[in-house]
Amino acid sequence: MKKVTIQDVAKELNLSRNTVSKALNNSDTVTYETRYYVIEKAYEMGYSKLSPAVLSQFKIRDKIDATKTIVVLARREISFFWNSIIMGISDELNKYGCKLQFNFISEQDEKNLSVPLDFQHDVSGVIILSVFSKEYIHQIMKKNLATVFLDCPNNPEIVNNYGDIIICEGKNSIKKITSSLISKGLRKIGFIGDATYCKTISDRYEGYLEALADAGIPYDESIVAAYHNERKFYKTEEVKKAINRFASMPEAIVCANDDIALDVIRCLKEKGLTVPQDVAVTGYDNVESMAQVEPFLTTVRVGNQRLGRRLVQQLIWRIENPTFPKEMVHIGVEVIFRKSSEKGSV
Repeated sequence: MKKVTIQDVAKELNLSRNTVSKALNNSDTVTYETRYYVIEKAYEMGYSKLSPAVLSQFKIRDKIDATKTIVVLARREISFFWNSIIMGISDELNKYGCKLQFNFISEQDEKNLSVPLDFQHDVSGVIILSVFSKEYIHQIMKKNLATVFLDCPNNPEIVNNYGDIIICEGKNSIKKITSSLISKGLRKIGFIGDATYCKTISDRYEGYLEALADAGIPYDESIVAAYHNERKFYKTEEVKKAINRFASMPEAIVCANDDIALDVIRCLKEKGLTVPQDVAVTGYDNVESMAQVEPFLTTVRVGNQRLGRRLVQQLIWRIENPTFPKEMVHIGVEVIFRKSSEKGSV
């Protein structure tokens, strides 16, 4: 069967090739009516380069390939933080007329390199929410599908040949939080977070270190828990053990995320210490459930639903542009200062 070209569509509509090309690219230099007329005809003729976004915008959603399925892979340790990201992914996929297939990957699946059974040839793309082992990623990539990663290992080269990477900014935001603590007269500032786990945590740790260096504060390893941990400090027991290993109690603890910060607050309470009167505590993620915790947590807002939508947008773009160089996209964030970091002079 002959491949349908722009010239074929132009001839069918008795329009210039230039006008049809602009219409198919949704250019404002062509009237809305003409764009709709061209896009509808191109679809009917089987023109293969129509964008799902354009079809959706012009209300031709029922004409989008119903077999287009997007697989989302994540570890079972997923928490409330991820729920709104998945909601954003689902909403955006609906906009593009795609189906969502969500799969939890267990530790055993990863260890055995077991790919989900329904991960079949009709899948159009993959969104990977968790940082999996290099071996497991390689197994998934054998499917040769358009792929977008949320976060990546400390060494992005492990995955950047496989797909695009979306990274939430962490270095500057955590540096800003740490510098704010220093501006209040605090000097003994600790950190908890597995900086060996992934690039986002590593970036946040770098922001913490850079703020100390800029202020001329010596690095104190005895109040830092940035080492590798089996559960990446997502278990209360690991956080408690880290705090108990501190040579002395810091004036403030910068945490790699809100889950760790919540456990830190609980552990400090068990020791009879209050936040921020005794120890200031900060997080990252702005998890909604944390809004109920007193004192309110100084944190970083990512905008999770927006992030989920952005992952889908990048994947759709990658599906349509498979030969373009792979990209690493940094998403802007917002630092939110609350009561938990108000220890010291203001």
